[in-house]
Amino acid sequence: MRVTMESYQVDCEAAFQGNRRNEARDKLLESIEEVLSFSEVVLNFLELNTGFRKSTILDDPRVFCIELEDLFGAGAYGVEDLIIEKFYRKMNLRFVKDRKKTFADYVNEALKEYVD
Repeated sequence: MRVTMESYQVDCEAAFQGNRRNEARDKLLESIEEVLSFSEVVLNFLELNTGFRKSTILDDPRVFCIELEDLFGAGAYGVEDLIIEKFYRKMNLRFVKDRKKTFADYVNEALKEYVD
């Protein structure tokens, strides 16, 4: 097997992006845990009773939002805002509130900036 410098660089970049993505997922879950003192109960409940999975929260954060709103009603929006603020802080990103953006929009923007 012959490894070229180009293929090695591509492999390293892919591994780096994968690691950054895992770090981002962990930081988002940490943010949820810090905002919801009973987060483990909430996250486990959502995993057992809905389509939400912690492992895929970055792939489709809308699922988390929908299930959180079903659980907490309108109060979910305030919880989402607190989670996003903590998440951006953990990612060392500047958070600017925009009423037009959703939780998923913020997560996707942060992930893109963090991984790229």
